[in-house]
Amino acid sequence: MKIWSPDDVDPEFEMTPMIDVVFLLIAFFMTLMSFITAELIELELPIAEESSIPEDSGERQYISVDPNGAVYFGSNPTTYDSLPNQLRTMREIMPQVKLYLRADATTHHRHVNEVMSACAQAGIYDLIFASSQD
Repeated sequence: MKIWSPDDVDPEFEMTPMIDVVFLLIAFFMTLMSFITAELIELELPIAEESSIPEDSGERQYISVDPNGAVYFGSNPTTYDSLPNQLRTMREIMPQVKLYLRADATTHHRHVNEVMSACAQAGIYDLIFASSQD
């Protein structure tokens, strides 16, 4: 009976497992990026040269208002009437919920004010506004 010894094997580097890992990483990051970009509605943010990025941005929920005044909770369209209830529900799930308000530069202020009012009705006061430094 022949016994295996390491001298019998021709040493070579196997590329197949490395290629599999690379493809899995590519697939993972492509999926992750699709989730991240799905959350954001395309907007032309207002310019604020003195704006700054908060040190503790944390996990914030996005509310977006487009130029026509349509409001989105995350990437889902909603109405101003149902927004306070949605925010209350979110606050029950996450008591320390933080919001990130994104409004287009051409959006009328009354729409932003309605979102702020909905946040106050739901008892959410940790709200920051999105802007661009261009």
